[in-house]
This record gives sequence, structure tokens and C-alpha cells, in this order.
Amino acid sequence: MYAMYDIAIIGAGPGGYVAAIRAAQLGAKVVLIEKEAVGGVCLNWGCIPSKAIISCADKYNEAKKLSKYGIKAENVTFNYREVFDRKQQIVEKLQKSLTRLIKSKNVELVKGEAVIETNNSLKVNGEIIEFKNLIIATGSRTKSLPGLEIDHKYILDSNDILSLQELPDSVLIVGSGAVGLEWARVFHSFEKQVTIVEIADRLCPMFDREVSEYIEKLKKRKRIAVYKNTTVDKLDIKPDIIFLAAGRQPNTKDGKFIKVDNNLRTNISNIYAIGDVTGIFPLAHVASHQGVKAVEHILLGKEVNINYNHVPFVVYGKPEIASVGYTEEALITKEIPYKKSVFPISAVGRAQTDDKTEGFVKILANDKEILGVHIVAEYAGELIQQATIAMSNGLSPENLIETIFPHPTYSEAIHEGFLGIFGEFLHI
Repeated sequence: MYAMYDIAIIGAGPGGYVAAIRAAQLGAKVVLIEKEAVGGVCLNWGCIPSKAIISCADKYNEAKKLSKYGIKAENVTFNYREVFDRKQQIVEKLQKSLTRLIKSKNVELVKGEAVIETNNSLKVNGEIIEFKNLIIATGSRTKSLPGLEIDHKYILDSNDILSLQELPDSVLIVGSGAVGLEWARVFHSFEKQVTIVEIADRLCPMFDREVSEYIEKLKKRKRIAVYKNTTVDKLDIKPDIIFLAAGRQPNTKDGKFIKVDNNLRTNISNIYAIGDVTGIFPLAHVASHQGVKAVEHILLGKEVNINYNHVPFVVYGKPEIASVGYTEEALITKEIPYKKSVFPISAVGRAQTDDKTEGFVKILANDKEILGVHIVAEYAGELIQQATIAMSNGLSPENLIETIFPHPTYSEAIHEGFLGIFGEFLHI
């Protein structure tokens, strides 16, 4: 039997391991249990490996276009096996670094599958672990759709797609959320035939409609076939593989999300849940923040009070898409008065010098409050944080107008967007 722990945490993904580190910082005795690899889906089968591949795809595309910059590079080719190997090396390096970090914080890391026995104990590898408080951070897994059962050969999930050491010539991607759009970017960049099927009436339906419409135009311009309001059984298409990128389910015994209160506590007072397993906002950065807040509620008694309307969401398409706050449709539905400003990225000098002119910044606000910001642009994932910081700290559009933005940068589009709320664009 292990010693009594102040906090036991099941799952060493971005929610669990961050919670463990924060608890250790606050002087708690912590045990972190993980049955697979530290870092969870994000590090091992999601965020990091996919971005490693995207980086290679972008370098390949840039190399093919170097003549635009007066640079001669002939017969540019790629070797996807080497792309795969680089991805693996990055993941393995980060896994080792993360494991060392966790252990350096005096967190006890236990490999195995945890089974909750009582409100104060769980079993791992036949051993009992006792705890005062428990945080469940077990994450989520891919799920099949009716008529589209993942077989890991022809119908693939996100783990399968990352395991490919060679890319097939054609792919049908089911779902146009973050994962679907990012892999459409990869396959298209490596000159493969891409078809996207979306059951909703538009691509990336989680975003503002104006963003969705713009992305659809870009896909069509790149000759990526797009089918909306469509299910796969209605298509007469025979791709080499089907990639199912249409949702995940929680890692719980019954496959249901764990309900929590505003302090991330379950119906059992000393047991908390964070991250994808709660179904609240399935993003790695949300899980990490929830982990910190759950620990601080346990050890410091601090109320959690997360404003999920101020969570930034990024899709690493080409260009990137980023959003925080209300969409225009939500404001109309909620009957919240607003003004709208849309500023094209092409009007930004830095975008012209870099030949990255696709996209726009859309601001939704009133005179006193920023309600939503939606960006399609190179580095949109970085730009959105400026808006997130402003919204989280209650800054007004006028505060942003009075802020000096450096020139030449993409962030000038943010400044212009806020000027537009008052009808005062300077560069259009």
C-alpha cells in the first residue's frame, strides 16, 4: 500500500500533469497515475505531433515558391518517412523532458491503470493508493460514427493518421473541425487529393459564420472538394482512406461525461474532474487551467470562476483560424447590441512583405466592451491572445485604440479592427 496522498490525479495529460505540478508547488504530497504516456493525447497523438508535420508541410510549400522571392531552388521534393521520423523525435524528446520535470517537482509518477475503490482510495497494479482528494483527468478518445466504424486500416482515427509512414494519394476527411482542417492542410500541402465532408451546413461550424464562409472559399480555390449537409453514405467516392475527424468521447467506464460544479467538483466533495472528461471545453489549454484552479480550490479554498467565454480557440489551417468570445450569430440570438468591424489582412504592410495576405480580423464590440474577436490570418493563434488578454481584463475598444502597436507587424490588424468599431480605419 502507498502512503496517504493529499491529492491523487488520474491521467498525466495537459490537465493532470499541470495540476500535479501546481499541487507540488503548494506543498502537497501528490501522486500522478498514467496508464500510457505522459503528456496525454496532446503531446503524443494530437497537438504536438500534428504541428510537427504541419511545419514540415509548410517548409515544403515555401521551398517550392522560393522563386517568388528571387531565390532559385529546383527539383524540390519531400520524403514523408523522414517527416514522420522528425515528428517521432520531437514527441520522444518532449516526453522525456516532461517526465523529468514531473519527477523534479517531487510528484510521484505511477504507471498503470487506476480503478477508484472508495471515496478515499484507488487501486493501481494491485496496490491500494489512499488520498484525501482526487482529480480525474482521464481525457477523451476517438469515436466511430454510425456506419463508419473505425477499423484502423481503411477508416482511420487521429492516432492512425499520425502513425502513417507514407501518405496515400487520396483521403476523404469526415468532419471540418480543428483536426479535420489541419489534416486537410497536411494532405493538400503534400499534393494529395483531399475531400472534406461536413454534416453541418458549413465548414468549421464552431466558428463565426463569416469565418466559415471565407474558409470554404479558400478550400475551393485550392481545389479541395467540400461537401456540406452531407453524410458519407451519400457520396460516390472511393478514396484510398477515410479519416474520421468528427468528435471524441470521454475516457470513462460508461462513456459519459463527468458532471462538475463551478469549482470542478463532482457530486463527491473530495473528487474533482478536469479536461475533456467533463465535456466543458475540450482543449488542452483549458484542461491545464482547470487543473491549476482545481488544485487551488482544494489547497487554498479559492473559487474557480473560469469565464469560458474568454477561452481562445485555434485551428492550424492555412491560414490559421482563431476566435475568442461571442460569434455574431450568438450576439443576434442573445439580442446583445453590438458593432462590427472587419479589417483585411492584405492591408497590413507586413503581410505584403511576407506574401501572407489571406484573411481578416473581425471585431464585435460595443463602445465599452469587447464581445468577440475572430481572426483568419498567418499567426492567428498568436494574435488572438492580444484580444484574449484585453477581454479577460475588461479593456474597452477605446483602450485598444489608445495602445501603440509596433510597425510593421500583423498585430496592426488588431489595432485597425478596433478603430473600425468607431468607423475610423486608417488604412482602408
